[in-house]
Amino acid sequence: MAKESAEKRAYREIIRLILSQKYPPGSSLIEVQIAEQLGMSRTPVRNALRRLVSEGLLENPTNRSCIIPVLSRRDLEKLNETRLLIEPKAAFAAAENAAPTRHPEFLALLEKERQGYYTGDYEIYDINKEIHFGIASMAQNPYLERCVKQIFWRSELYFFFFDTFYVGNSKGERLRDPEKSKGYKEHVALIDAIFSKDSKKSEQLMKEHILSTFKALTENASFRHVF
Repeated sequence: MAKESAEKRAYREIIRLILSQKYPPGSSLIEVQIAEQLGMSRTPVRNALRRLVSEGLLENPTNRSCIIPVLSRRDLEKLNETRLLIEPKAAFAAAENAAPTRHPEFLALLEKERQGYYTGDYEIYDINKEIHFGIASMAQNPYLERCVKQIFWRSELYFFFFDTFYVGNSKGERLRDPEKSKGYKEHVALIDAIFSKDSKKSEQLMKEHILSTFKALTENASFRHVF
């Protein structure tokens, strides 16, 4: 296995810092401080921060330091509206264009997601990314794919701070059973519909997935407590 580059490590570790909630929404991530915290030189940290800004996880309004975007119910509503405009269309097109040779790839991702619930691996976000980006890539529309990628990380911020996998429910219990995860089961149904070449069903399932995600986030006690 190829050794992980310093930049990739910095990228992954910065996301982990956000996941650990050491830096809440609105916090500044200062390059030199992050480099010291990670025990790394500034160059890979700087490049990782720039990448996270370009992907939408961070913002850089002053060119001096990066910040974790301030989250709000209205922002999540706008994000949800945008996802509903884009991702169901991507799922529809993916079902029309999906190559059967890619099916095992997605089945493997679903199995990794299932295992991630049992182990509580915080990097389960990466599997979610691969599923949604993979669907977008199968749509064979680079503009649609770019839009999906651009809104993905802002969506994930809400998961990091309000999803029961990461922060637990009103009792502090974190979701660790894939059979109790609506999101996981929706992924399974969605992938099945796409590789069954059922475009309309894929479109509808993606719409339902986005709506149920919004509902789960906004009904969680941690979200209600903040907003």
